[in-house]
Amino acid sequence: MIWTESWDPEEFEVLEKVAKVRSLALDPAWADAASTSGFARPCRMGLRDADSLRAACLGLKRSRGGFSKIVCGTNGGVGLIAADLEAAREMAKNIWRRWRPSEMQVFALESIDDDFRWEPAYTFHLDLRQSLDEIRRRLLKATRKHLDRALRDGVTASSACGGGEVEEAFDIIEGTARMKGFKVPPRSYLLALHECFGKSGLGELVVAKRDGRILSAVQILGARGIASWWKGGSSEEGYRDGASTVAEWEAIKIAKDRDLGTYDFGGTHPTNATYSAIHQHKASFGGTLVKTALGDRVTPAARVAKWLRTL
Repeated sequence: MIWTESWDPEEFEVLEKVAKVRSLALDPAWADAASTSGFARPCRMGLRDADSLRAACLGLKRSRGGFSKIVCGTNGGVGLIAADLEAAREMAKNIWRRWRPSEMQVFALESIDDDFRWEPAYTFHLDLRQSLDEIRRRLLKATRKHLDRALRDGVTASSACGGGEVEEAFDIIEGTARMKGFKVPPRSYLLALHECFGKSGLGELVVAKRDGRILSAVQILGARGIASWWKGGSSEEGYRDGASTVAEWEAIKIAKDRDLGTYDFGGTHPTNATYSAIHQHKASFGGTLVKTALGDRVTPAARVAKWLRTL
């Protein structure tokens, strides 16, 4: 077996077929955006056996105060794929030894190594290979009514046009995160993702407006046949008057127009009360609930430091 930090796109596609998964989180645009924005340092690791790529992983490493954290993947896509469980285990052990983080999170198809603490991760996938009418029929009846009412009341949606609308869209996303207590990455990174995925696949900021005012925004990223909701938000008026539904529907239409096969709604959880409203909104679009696994491993020193920060 040979460890490598690079691989050809063709052999990676073969690995995806063997692993029976395509992951947006393994697209090179993530690494490009992290590097150009200074948000994180990309780390790549591959396992090659003879002429065959057996496993691949992409992680983003950030350091602060003498501690480092690496995240491989997202709720909307696994960051480690392998031809079999044994290759996945070898990969998990080796990246911990070589990258030497204080903490590491790995999104994978299943739990793969007992040194990590595993919990389920969830998202919804919507099949975009259906006709738009079929997709619309899958929406919950209440959601269709909510969408139609918002459109009748003058809410429209389109891709953000110009730097002013892009900045205003990010203002809404960041404001919603503060209001709901969710963390979002720095704007420089969000903008880099928008630009890097725009060059290699799909990078769109969809805004829903009424009377020229932006009420809701959705950032979608697309590559490898998948379009994924990345970040989003609305003003109070936007939530109340259905602008968030109009923006999501427009994002779905854009992804389908770009011939992407799957729309991924991003992270959710069917039983965690923190995600209750988010889960109901995403479930209402008629997608299929997809369960993967999130593994977390922390050094003893980092565990103590995290505990002290909670005091």
